[in-house]
Amino acid sequence: MADVYKIKIFNKEYSIQTEESEEYTKKLAETLNKKLSEIVQGISNMTPLDGAVLVALDCLDRSLKTDIDIDKIRGQIKEYVDDAAISAEKLKKADEEISKLTAKIATLEDKLEDANRLLARQGASRQGIKQKSNPDYERYTKNVNEPKGDKTTFVPTKNGQTSFFNKDK
Repeated sequence: MADVYKIKIFNKEYSIQTEESEEYTKKLAETLNKKLSEIVQGISNMTPLDGAVLVALDCLDRSLKTDIDIDKIRGQIKEYVDDAAISAEKLKKADEEISKLTAKIATLEDKLEDANRLLARQGASRQGIKQKSNPDYERYTKNVNEPKGDKTTFVPTKNGQTSFFNKDK
């Protein structure tokens, strides 16, 4: 509901109907009186109406410049929002890629574990095959790390054959 307040502008009283508070309305009148006094001061033939027109032009100038600044700020905000949306999309894609790679790593780790188990089983069975195919396997492997009186040691090779080397050389 609008209230009616009495204000004085340049020694003339006005009744103003507004929804603003009385304090705000009186502050507007005070600011207008101050501007009018600044403009009229020193110019003897200026009427209060001339002063009011100049104050109105000044206020309109400030208002238009403020609108231009607001439009610039809106444009900047729109750019920031657009950039944020692009960044959010990039982040979403990066998170999806990370999820895919994490799953792939888990799969590869499982495969590696399976391969290591298979190798361990195959290693044990190869050990048994070597022992069965080479009756002297135990004797040769024991000789590798045990010092003997003679200087020649027999060592089994990877293909199941045996070789020997001279310790002095």
